[in-house]
Amino acid sequence: MSAPSGKKEISLWYVHHSAPGSPARRGRASPIKHAFLTIAHHEILIPRDPTFHPTFVTLALYSEDSIEQDTQCTGETGETKSFSFFRQVIQCLAGIESIMFFRVLGPLDVSLRGTSVKVGKNRQRTVLAALLAEANRAVSVGWLVEVVWNGNPPRTAAEQIQTCIWRLRRMFVLAGAPRDPIETTPSGYALRVDPDDVDATLFERLAREARSIASEGGSALAAARYREALQLFRGPVLAEISSPLLQSVSASWEERRLTALEECFDLELSSEMSAELVDELTTLVWLHPLRERFRAQLMRALRDSDRRAEALAAYQDCRNKMVSELGLEPSSTLQELHHGILADEPVRTDAVPSRVPALLPADITDFVGRQDQITEFTRLLTGSGSPVAPESDNARMFTLLGSRGAGKTALAVHTAHRVRDHFPGGQLYADLGDIPADLARTAEILRGFLRALGVPTAEIPEDTHACASLYRSLVAERRMLVVLDDAVNSDQIERLLPSGPRTAVIITTRSNLTDLPGSVPVEVEAFSEQEALTLLGRIIGSGRVEAELGSARQIVAAAGRLPLAVRAAGARLVGRPNVSLAHFAQRLGHPFRRLDMFSYGTLDLRARLSVNTHALPAEPRMLWCALGLVGMSDFDTRPAAQLADCAPSHAERLLDQLVDQRLVDIAGIDDEAHIHYHMHELVGLYAKERAHTELPEPVRTRVSNVAVNGFPDDWRTTVHSGV
Repeated sequence: MSAPSGKKEISLWYVHHSAPGSPARRGRASPIKHAFLTIAHHEILIPRDPTFHPTFVTLALYSEDSIEQDTQCTGETGETKSFSFFRQVIQCLAGIESIMFFRVLGPLDVSLRGTSVKVGKNRQRTVLAALLAEANRAVSVGWLVEVVWNGNPPRTAAEQIQTCIWRLRRMFVLAGAPRDPIETTPSGYALRVDPDDVDATLFERLAREARSIASEGGSALAAARYREALQLFRGPVLAEISSPLLQSVSASWEERRLTALEECFDLELSSEMSAELVDELTTLVWLHPLRERFRAQLMRALRDSDRRAEALAAYQDCRNKMVSELGLEPSSTLQELHHGILADEPVRTDAVPSRVPALLPADITDFVGRQDQITEFTRLLTGSGSPVAPESDNARMFTLLGSRGAGKTALAVHTAHRVRDHFPGGQLYADLGDIPADLARTAEILRGFLRALGVPTAEIPEDTHACASLYRSLVAERRMLVVLDDAVNSDQIERLLPSGPRTAVIITTRSNLTDLPGSVPVEVEAFSEQEALTLLGRIIGSGRVEAELGSARQIVAAAGRLPLAVRAAGARLVGRPNVSLAHFAQRLGHPFRRLDMFSYGTLDLRARLSVNTHALPAEPRMLWCALGLVGMSDFDTRPAAQLADCAPSHAERLLDQLVDQRLVDIAGIDDEAHIHYHMHELVGLYAKERAHTELPEPVRTRVSNVAVNGFPDDWRTTVHSGV
């Protein structure tokens, strides 16, 4: 049996003893009787030879037919050993240096060759925990400063971080580590480790394996793999680390643990283990009283254990808590289960599929504001007061509309996480990337959905229409949530829309998808000042904002209270702890510098706006540039017509295209039926920037002359000076 490409094959030999102390007989296990495992990126063949029984086996490891090192590991022949057992065997091979192991799923712990290493004092532990939270990714010194001091760093913060890194490196050397795992990068540092050498990433891999096994029908083996993964948790994640930023990471890992538990319970409940699970589920329901999936699993376990009265009481307790604390009824799934127990109906084994897709991006841990909107949105999505009832013939569909950087995706993802328990059939997510409809891209997304729903790759159709039909068939009776992010038009998402009555869909777009039947539009606007200040405070530290509140207000005002721009400003400031907010606000006073200050890494407002403008035909794009060139922020059709050198009716058509791309907004209509428009200041600055490259010199001269001389006096108030 050959190893997969790129991996080293290790053949397992064994020494057989009829009894302890008897002469040994040596031989190579038959390939037919081998189990094939992947351990720490190496292939190992495990002997399963029923002819030798009872036995003791001594393992001797060989590589490429030459002895590298004999390893004595005794166990029963054919016994299924734990992952950690074979890991220890593998680590004894010459040339394999997987001898460091980092534990974050509980108190922080580092072990070398099985021996725990003392990491150091609180600050060193916090820095190491931060590096592990972003393992194999570069982190900036500024981010480490924020993790350690939470917005109130001393002047020597950067130097103290360097000292912590030096001490951690010295710790690894003194403990006998084979290499320095901390790498210096242009922006800061990165901890380079094998993914299986960190318990958190090892947990992720085992959980993925469990889901894959479950999708192929191996419920018992999948449940065992889940349990192996869950055993890696030793308590609250990084419990002794007090950093708020790392506490948000801890909350994320706790959510993954609970999700894995839910998936494991589903498998175990289908394997007639109900009575054994009651105690564990009772504890989890007590700890998480509003987590409906645990509640449903407890009700099923009680019912299957002939404890119907207790199952009904568990439902009533849940309903009382939800109504009193949230003003919501339990999800329709829980209500159906309750009615089934009342009627003493048989348990529906297909109530929760063995493969439940969970494709939502991670929740926004520092989400700010929009509480009224989220509450109403949650109410509509869960069916309580929805214009489309949960059991109606149409799926519930909501479209989040807003300009670039307004926070549509953050709101959609955060809301989806809030209501996910109401959709036990799973959650699907696709980033459409603001790219117009393309059959190849649509087919790629559909195939991803089908794989997530458990369809083997070999059974996924090649034809896009066949993929769409299979997708709709699979989700027709499921209670599912589908999030389609950054859509351009209705054609792009038509094949991705489910048709079942139990599904809900959230779409984010900058376009007005008025041709999408049945969709409820939800406008996402810029933050209020307080929301913008709160977000800035969560990024750079609330103490820093409070200390320079006036300057902080200037920063969020210059950002137009757009979440993206506020985040970009915060990202710049957190990496510059010694720069005052007053100095930062002063630099924003230069118009041409402002877009640079509100772009940082992937938080690039200029790049987001460029997507909108590239979708425009030449004529409306030139009008948009002209409006930016003269600094016009509030106007009606008449000055726009003069700038475009066209009739007002034609200018209105051009402005409609700018409205569709969210480059200008309709502000209202006056008494003379003139439509008034508004262009956001940052959008106007970008338009002015583009005007100097896209408008020919004669056009720029004509536009400037019109702005100075051509407008009536009552329009000049809308034109800023300095053309």
